[in-house]
Amino acid sequence: MYFGKKGSETVNFFFCCPQDDRRKKMPKGQQKNYEQNSAEYHQYLPAVLRHNCDGWVVEYYVYNPAREKMERKRMLLNILRKRYRSISEFKVAANQIICTINAKLAGGWSPFCETENIRFYTTLDEVMRLYIEEKARELKPDTLRSYKSFCHIFGEWCKQVVPDCKCILFNRTLAVRYMDYVYMQRKVSAIGYNNQLKMARALFSWAVQKCYCKENPFELLKNKREDEKRRVLIPEETRAKIRRYFSDYNPNYLIVLELVFTSLLRPREISRVQLQQINLKEHYIYMPADKTKNGHHRYAFLSEELCRMIAPLIDQKPGDWFLMTQGYVPGREQMDSKRYRKTWDKMRRDLKLPQEMQLYSLRDTGINNMLKAGIDPLTVMQAADHHDLSMTTRYANHADPNLIRTLTEHAPQF
Repeated sequence: MYFGKKGSETVNFFFCCPQDDRRKKMPKGQQKNYEQNSAEYHQYLPAVLRHNCDGWVVEYYVYNPAREKMERKRMLLNILRKRYRSISEFKVAANQIICTINAKLAGGWSPFCETENIRFYTTLDEVMRLYIEEKARELKPDTLRSYKSFCHIFGEWCKQVVPDCKCILFNRTLAVRYMDYVYMQRKVSAIGYNNQLKMARALFSWAVQKCYCKENPFELLKNKREDEKRRVLIPEETRAKIRRYFSDYNPNYLIVLELVFTSLLRPREISRVQLQQINLKEHYIYMPADKTKNGHHRYAFLSEELCRMIAPLIDQKPGDWFLMTQGYVPGREQMDSKRYRKTWDKMRRDLKLPQEMQLYSLRDTGINNMLKAGIDPLTVMQAADHHDLSMTTRYANHADPNLIRTLTEHAPQF
């Protein structure tokens, strides 16, 4: 243990003593800031004024990212001391210097990288942990799951290729290598590639915003061209065949299909519907913002037939019960929306329908039919919970199986 001397008094330097001893040697006004900063960052210990064998000195400790450890920095004030007659006047001037240094340290400044922010040397693992921690307070659990999945895949790759990589050192070359790994080794589709790229851009955009890096290494990478969606419209005769199938085997599942086709609810939204949201008298289901995909509250239309099908199921049931649970009846426990798809896939195999006819195809068909029926696009956009009209009008471009028949009957003659 090293000791410095202050006249006849011995001073135990911080690097050889516990943090509490360091705190006790500070002026009382600095102790609170020291406790807060040490607990939050552990990147520096605030400056303090000392008197030892070298004279008057300002001393502080700061993390050196190059050597990955805390190091002591000192500033001699002997010349400054000679300018003042009394010790008290000198200490007032010295305290101003100390406050300036501590303010710079609190803002991320480091004497080891004069033009850099100390946050630049935070590891990618730590940045991703903080990123997920913040997103957990902003996103729904289903959305957060996608962010966690990306960070897990990206983090595992980084551990193998660039372990303990600092955020500032992750450059465009590494970004290209990661995206090549996603596309070539993980064998994802163009849609999967674009989703990974979107997530990577979001992570580093957040990192730039939070001063963990200077630029987004994924920003200039281009998306891959996506194939058209595999879903197709379901013609009326096929829908009739599907209705007959479920009328025999699972009548209550027809309510799910009607909610997708007529009310334009997404399967996951249907699984969240509680009986207290249903208003059969006014023909709507109220969907609060926390139960919709895009976070917008809306009113989902209920047709006369849907009201007739739902009424006997919800009669005398508690309002906090879910509309569709195990067995496709109301109950207390919310059912995973994946069950809807499994039931649909079994029907598709039994009826030998093409794989492109997915459950979500019913929603596409409903939107397309509304547009073809002359309902204005703005109304359809609101009913479908789309962000803008361009998203809604895309559904009018689906290949219509009845196009030739419609043109044969209604096309003008030359």
